[in-house]
Amino acid sequence: MPFSNEEASDSEYAETTARRPRLRKRIRLTSKNIQAVEFPLHPLLSALRTSHSDEDTENNFENILNPFLQDFMQARTAQENKLIETNEEGKRIRPLRPAELSSLISNLHITPELSPTEAILARRLKLERERHLAAVKSPQIEAPDTILTPIPPNTYHTLPIKPEVLDGLNNIRTTPFHNSFLSRLEGARVYAPPGLLSVDWETRTPWMDLMSDIHAHYVLAHPDRECLIEEPAPITYSTLHENQLPQVNDLLERSFWSGIDVADSLDYFPEKSTVVAMYKKNVVGIAIINSPIETYITYLAVKAGWDKAQIARTMLYHLIDMNPTRDFTLHVSTNNSAMLLYNQFGFKAEKFVAGFYSSYLDPNSRASKNAFMLRLRHI
Repeated sequence: MPFSNEEASDSEYAETTARRPRLRKRIRLTSKNIQAVEFPLHPLLSALRTSHSDEDTENNFENILNPFLQDFMQARTAQENKLIETNEEGKRIRPLRPAELSSLISNLHITPELSPTEAILARRLKLERERHLAAVKSPQIEAPDTILTPIPPNTYHTLPIKPEVLDGLNNIRTTPFHNSFLSRLEGARVYAPPGLLSVDWETRTPWMDLMSDIHAHYVLAHPDRECLIEEPAPITYSTLHENQLPQVNDLLERSFWSGIDVADSLDYFPEKSTVVAMYKKNVVGIAIINSPIETYITYLAVKAGWDKAQIARTMLYHLIDMNPTRDFTLHVSTNNSAMLLYNQFGFKAEKFVAGFYSSYLDPNSRASKNAFMLRLRHI
């Protein structure tokens, strides 16, 4: 049934259709090659010359300023006369003009090497020029009543060196610290590493005796030379620290095999699981266990030339003393002479392990690849 327009407008169900805008066709613009047009400037320049050719040459800058130039010069002279002063020598002086300042500064810059007086003068002139440009008045400085003496010339490099002075300096003999009065007041300066456990002054190793013999031979062979006096030092025992790692790793690689790195020992209570023997600042022995909980002796080594001096015995004693309630275990090669040391501390062999060191030792090594497992029990 068809509806009228009025009925359709009253009905709430009337449908409205939206009209779409018509699409317009876009015209594409095609660009053409634009060519530059040359504009001649010669007619324009000729016109300018023609228009200004009848310029009045009598009204230029020089002709206008010349009648007043004499008055300007007289005014400048009168102003400078007001600033004239008399120096100590009775001479009349006046401030420098800007052109004179620039000329003096340029002349000083040409000089290859300035004396102290010339350097101070150049700095003062530059400061005065900057004050003039900034329109800042110079401070009034009154001269003192006393007579000023000029700075002496730079002649220190021309003074001759007296040979007797050099001989006197070379003949000065110094007193060693341990023989001086200062050492009696302060005591001996012994290097004390952190985590110190004990100090041994009595032990003498083969290396220490060899160095003493070499030093004594040199003193006897060259009596005319000033020889350094050997300062005695003890063997110190301390716990492992980070600055000792390079020497410790090198000692273990020389004693066992290459590629050993004990840096992880610093993460497992090194104050109870490591002992380092040092002479001055040289590491001569090392003893390490896994941790205070697992007291397995991983490494025990003494540097060549420092053996047979009970250094290993002392390090092992400190390890056991730091963990008195723990059982200690280790593996030792069957032909290692350290078996006697472990037996003296009470270690007992519990197991024989064939080929224990096969994957560690060099095939040409004289050390046995078989090992005993030793244990120290605390009942």
